[in-house]
Amino acid sequence: MKKWIFLGLITLILILATQMHVLDDYLHEAYLIVILFFTIQTFALLRIDALIPQEWKVYASLVKIVIRFISSSVFILIILYQYEDRFNLVVQFIILYLIYMTFEIGTALTNLRQN
Repeated sequence: MKKWIFLGLITLILILATQMHVLDDYLHEAYLIVILFFTIQTFALLRIDALIPQEWKVYASLVKIVIRFISSSVFILIILYQYEDRFNLVVQFIILYLIYMTFEIGTALTNLRQN
C-alpha cells in the first residue's frame, strides 16, 4: 500500500507543477491528459487486484502488466493523431509509463517471490 501512496504523491506533485506553470516550457499540452490516463489506469488495475482471489495473484500481476502495456499503446496512438510536437509527447509519455511500470513490476516481483 505504501507504493500506491508514493505513486499518488508523485502524481500530485506533477499536477501541481503543471498548475503552477513551473514546467510550462518543457511539458507538452497533453501532459495532464496523460497523467489522468495513468492515474485512472492505475486505480482500475488496483481494483482488479483487489477482486482477484489470493491463489491467482501471481498470474494477475503478469496480466496487469500486459493490460497496462496494451492500453497504453492504444492511448498513445490515439493521442498522437490529435496533437502536434509528437516527439516531446512520446518522450514524456515513455517517462511516465516507466515510472508507473516500476511500481507494477515491483508488485509482480513481490507476488512471484511469495510463491
